[in-house]
Amino acid sequence: MRAVETVLRRHAEDGDRPLVEVTAEDGTTVVHSYREITRAARALGDRLDLGPLHRVGILCGDTAEAVVAELALLALRVTGCPVPPGASARTAAALLADVSAVLADARGLALLAAWADRRVLPEGCPVVPVDLAALTDSAPGAYHLPDDHRDWICKILPASAASAGRVGIRAHAVGAHLDALRAELPAGAFARCAVTVPLGALAHQVAATPMAIADGGCLLLPPRGIPATALPDWTATVRPTALAVTPPGATALIGAARIARREGRPVPAALFGTPGVPLLWCGTEVSHPLLRECEGLGLPVYAGYGLAGNTGAVSWNTPAARRSGTVGRPLSHVSAEIGPDGELLVGGDGLAVSLGSDEQADGWLHTGVRATIDADGFVHLVRPDRAPRAGEPLTPEIGRLLYSLVRSLRADRVVAFDGTADGSLDQLAAGARANGTGHIVGHVPDAHRAADTRARLRAAGLAPWAEVRHAGLHDLGRAPAPVDLALLDCRPDLTLPALTALEGRMRPGTIVLALGSAPTGPYLDRVRDGADYLSLPLPVGAGVEASIRLTPAAAAHRPAPRPVPGPATPTPQPSGE
Repeated sequence: MRAVETVLRRHAEDGDRPLVEVTAEDGTTVVHSYREITRAARALGDRLDLGPLHRVGILCGDTAEAVVAELALLALRVTGCPVPPGASARTAAALLADVSAVLADARGLALLAAWADRRVLPEGCPVVPVDLAALTDSAPGAYHLPDDHRDWICKILPASAASAGRVGIRAHAVGAHLDALRAELPAGAFARCAVTVPLGALAHQVAATPMAIADGGCLLLPPRGIPATALPDWTATVRPTALAVTPPGATALIGAARIARREGRPVPAALFGTPGVPLLWCGTEVSHPLLRECEGLGLPVYAGYGLAGNTGAVSWNTPAARRSGTVGRPLSHVSAEIGPDGELLVGGDGLAVSLGSDEQADGWLHTGVRATIDADGFVHLVRPDRAPRAGEPLTPEIGRLLYSLVRSLRADRVVAFDGTADGSLDQLAAGARANGTGHIVGHVPDAHRAADTRARLRAAGLAPWAEVRHAGLHDLGRAPAPVDLALLDCRPDLTLPALTALEGRMRPGTIVLALGSAPTGPYLDRVRDGADYLSLPLPVGAGVEASIRLTPAAAAHRPAPRPVPGPATPTPQPSGE
């Protein structure tokens, strides 16, 4: 953390050095300097002078206000509890259970209003609005950091996307993590860091945002809701030095690179507005075929592996040491071993503090993934696919897939069942809103999750495009017809019954997506037998089985019932369905 604080002490009053650049939907750019952001953080910190605060929640979107909130808590030495993107009311309540106050920007205030009938915040917990313009106008003076380097829990984060547990991130662990990353990367690698994953995600909380500040650099925020297909146009304008790559982002870059080559234009200039390629980095979600295709186009992507329990990265491929098909070598502050059952075990200075009851007694962080380490020290992960769990935030790559499909199909009728991964209906509805047409119907058997989803949709202004039904399998037979796109995001044993219930509402060409490892053997046998579907697995996130309906609904083959003859028999009328 010293590298970050050194830069902040040096440049806090620099009015010419940009800290956050925000691109609006109309393409205009607003630049916020170090002086503007840090003075706003000082003003926000003064408003939080409520006594001995211990933990403060952060409920912000991908905005400059999120950076202001982070820097305000850093100066106060107060533990921040950021709520991750796409979190439900239940998840937010668990993360904010013991906070003394909550900092919220406009998006956060809208979410709290939508959750008004749910007990998300502790009794009497104050909500402090974070408005950059108002804070800047009321700034009392320069930003100040205390001159002490004691260790303290600076953040509390979810232990994993699939867990309700929490971990405490230590300031010294963040410092060790940043020092190890910076030692492996070229100087100034994060001087202009393009934000393509949410600021509330682990990658930005303990890596990209502090790395950008440690380089005396700037965070580049894209237009809200930018689709992956528009990513190359945006990056060519903002000229990043570092860019996090997701599967949809990699696909978009590949397409733009092919066009540039065909037209005889230099690929780096066409994609990034620079003579060279920025540092392209990713987690393990980007498939190896996509990474290899990027490599062939002169776009090397550096894959790594990290988790909150180790304060971020465990291992990372770097410009100096990269091996395709691996997640790189362990960073210098990390100890890594393979356990007797093949599990990757992690130790060292980056370990977080477990705030649950599952702390390991042997001193190792048990990652729960199988791996091997080759003779040169590169880590090879062997991760079985799994289904999303209830309340788990939707991964960015799956979200982009759902949004892109709705946009490209201009789907009029979309039906989703179960909605296990929080955020799937949001992405579908965002696609319908962008098209200006379409209707999303989500069947969610759990009443609490149905209510959470309605609240999120209202807060995001997506409610007119989506209907959330507290309904089960038996209601799928009454879904709007014909269905253009069906999403099965449910327990493994429910995928085949859900598909069967929906088949009468499908048409030839209906696309069915089953997320993660939810499709079981019987489901795969049904969609892969070649009779009624054309199906294939997609290497996106934890995996997607994508199937295209080939035949008409079974009901279309049944003869219509004959009217009973007799003088009183009415003339049959169309059903109007």
